[in-house]
Amino acid sequence: MIPIELLCHELKRMTDDYYKCKNHKIKEQIYSDIKLLSEALFLSDLPFKDNDI
Repeated sequence: MIPIELLCHELKRMTDDYYKCKNHKIKEQIYSDIKLLSEALFLSDLPFKDNDI
């Protein structure tokens, strides 16, 4: 399992990269990655049930 702190740190770094980026295509990819990482962060905070395995 990935620690939440690591996800938050990476999300902050990617957000900084997004605002600094001038290339539209790269900016779109960064935005897509931010969305995926945000979803991962949300899902990592959900309660875990043993019978879900």
